[in-house]
Amino acid sequence: MTARDFVPALPVAPLEVEGYRIEPGAKRRLQLDLCELADGTAIKLPVIAANGVRPGPRLYIGAGIHGDEVSGTAMVARLMAEIEPAQLAGSIVAIPVQHPLAFQADHRFPLSQLMKSPLDQSPIDAWTSFPGDANGNLSQMLAAKIFALVKASSFALDIHTPTRGGRYVPISILPAMALGAEAERALWLAEQVSSGFIVKGRTGMYVSRGIQCVEATAAGVPSFTFEIGEGGRLEPEVVEEGLRCLRNGLIGLGMIEGTRIAAPVAHVMGDFLGLRAKRGGLLFTLAKLGDTVEKGQPLARTLDVWGDEVETFRAPERGVFVRATTLSTVSTGERVATLGLL
Repeated sequence: MTARDFVPALPVAPLEVEGYRIEPGAKRRLQLDLCELADGTAIKLPVIAANGVRPGPRLYIGAGIHGDEVSGTAMVARLMAEIEPAQLAGSIVAIPVQHPLAFQADHRFPLSQLMKSPLDQSPIDAWTSFPGDANGNLSQMLAAKIFALVKASSFALDIHTPTRGGRYVPISILPAMALGAEAERALWLAEQVSSGFIVKGRTGMYVSRGIQCVEATAAGVPSFTFEIGEGGRLEPEVVEEGLRCLRNGLIGLGMIEGTRIAAPVAHVMGDFLGLRAKRGGLLFTLAKLGDTVEKGQPLARTLDVWGDEVETFRAPERGVFVRATTLSTVSTGERVATLGLL
């Protein structure tokens, strides 16, 4: 499958975003109305829209739907700063901070709203609330506003980091392949991005209905979740690696000129397999993130506060060590490591 097989060459025309008009060859910074706080403060969604001068697809790029995912915000801001509309095919609508209230809290969720009325804010995670509800709570309203922009696009990129205490390799996590042709197109786009790690799962959180990329793909807009780095940390090397992947995607779509820089190794995996602690203690990770591990290989161990080893975590199957826990301690039930199964 090649770009020519399915990437639409939309005609050059003004780009419309919630009443704003972006002419071909222009790039604009927009502020879209989201909600109003109790004191009258208006909360806005920051949008960067670029409209090219040659036919091409319309791409939606979203980051920061969880407020501690700051590396994704930096990636999108950097990418859009370097986009030259006069050299762009198609158009891009990008939101570097999809949830401003969570971003202000430097937390996965908007704590001010959750603490004020926790039951009324359920569901609290906008990422799991798609396609949303314009008349619902804050998370549902936000999801509905974002989804309107997604549905108007040819493709969508859903950019994340884990929450604090977890670290991912650069990994493209596909929506459920049962979604058919659009999921195959999402796989093609993930191959263009060339993060080095692709998961084609059929079970678990990442393929559940309500997830942003799953609902986008089901609505005919191929999308996948891109995870990289660690929540609450802004690391230049992580941002640069993410930029490599995003540029690759644009080159693969034919939107910008250049040569894709592929990852040195490509892992295509099935479902995730998570290991959780049965005992509490100090966590020592033994395997290197990104390594292929064999069945029975030690991944981590815990010591209790007396210094005695209480648990050793071994790979139940052959796989790739794709997500590490970076916390220094774990309690019973907490995640220690995640494998992508080969």
